[in-house]
Amino acid sequence: MSQTAPVAPSTDSVRAWYDQALVEDAMVYDITREAATVLSSLLLTRMSEATDDGAREHWAARRRLVKQQTKALDPADRAGLIAQQQAWVHEAQALTDLPLT
Repeated sequence: MSQTAPVAPSTDSVRAWYDQALVEDAMVYDITREAATVLSSLLLTRMSEATDDGAREHWAARRRLVKQQTKALDPADRAGLIAQQQAWVHEAQALTDLPLT
């Protein structure tokens, strides 16, 4: 089984790309959850690498928020899923110094 999720190209509307690619709601939900998992792992790494308690707590609090947001995802809210997924992708990209799409 592949762990690869489709990567949306830089377009005016990510939602339009998902619709054109005929990505089903269940897959959008899975892609969004994967984005949360990736971001959570990056935040955990930052937390582990922190050199003081304040920095550790900052990254731990951010990770807790991602977990809360993940639990609150509505599988029936396609637009909300896409918006949250893109926010998490951009944050992960910023944490890894990758160019934003």
